[in-house]
Amino acid sequence: MKEVKEENDDETPRIRDPATNSDYVPIPWKGRLGYACLNTYLRTSFPPIFCSRTCRIETILKQGKWETSGLSYVQSLGLQNAADLAKLIRWNEKYGIKFLRVSSEMFPFASHKKYGYDLDFAKDVLAEAGKLAMQYGHRLTTHPGQFTQLGSPRDEVIEASVRDLEYHSQLLQGLGLKGQDDRDAVMILHMGGMFGDKQATLDRFRENYTNLLSEDVKRRLVLENDDVIWSVHDLLPICKELNIPMVLDYHHHNIIHDESLREGTLDVMQLFPEIKATWTRKGITQKQHYSEPCPGAFTGREMRKHSPRVAVLPPCDDTMDLMIEAKDKEQAVFELYKTYGIGG
Repeated sequence: MKEVKEENDDETPRIRDPATNSDYVPIPWKGRLGYACLNTYLRTSFPPIFCSRTCRIETILKQGKWETSGLSYVQSLGLQNAADLAKLIRWNEKYGIKFLRVSSEMFPFASHKKYGYDLDFAKDVLAEAGKLAMQYGHRLTTHPGQFTQLGSPRDEVIEASVRDLEYHSQLLQGLGLKGQDDRDAVMILHMGGMFGDKQATLDRFRENYTNLLSEDVKRRLVLENDDVIWSVHDLLPICKELNIPMVLDYHHHNIIHDESLREGTLDVMQLFPEIKATWTRKGITQKQHYSEPCPGAFTGREMRKHSPRVAVLPPCDDTMDLMIEAKDKEQAVFELYKTYGIGG
């Protein structure tokens, strides 16, 4: 065991016990492994292929009046991003990757209070990407950012959060996915801050989820445990109550977990049936997130940084979808393929 100091502590070293991991390996693998948003190979190709072209608002306004020039400029960026999504899907299919998180930055400022806009102009381009995803059996999901918090005590944050979730809803609807492909197109959300009182934050989340969100957002929204405040034990009860699937993130669990569990993959396995039930009752294919800390990380702050690649698969169901959250993106997936003999 090693002595470590957690951030914001009283300078008293604490002991981080070694992780207690399961020896189960989900091989042969039958599910889908994926990566988030950016393909490192295609991003550095010429011309680059990526889905997150953006700009500053001042750049938009320099184009001229918003109605005549600014809007068309920012929409042109969105169209380029959406067109590249289809290219990403084709590349993934060629190399055996069937799971992708779509960038939330695809349509810059679309959920902005003043400069937001509808996505109808991009429906044909989005539909082309969705058609390919269905043809190849690929799963597409989204992950709204850290500032989208339905438990916030600030009205302006709630209003912005609802706009952002509705934007993601329209993006996913625009793909034109059908049946199981559409049910599996979820949007992953963190609970966010605690604001001094966990129960009050949960109460606000419950009220805002129930009263402010469209049915499509509620159909797609899933909650993920985080690496700062909200553990699996914190979120599982409200997920059961509101019929929201829960995404288990193993890396986050190792940093923030209930005192009844040890760090590592073994103890959390006892919660697998309850977590899985939050998905099956809505008919959605379960997904989990996996990443590892960088070598030498011991404090919570150090551990939050994701390693470029991961060494192992977690002990998940071998038929689920697993998002690999590593800095090397698709290359990290390829390394797992090689390690475990997955695919061709």
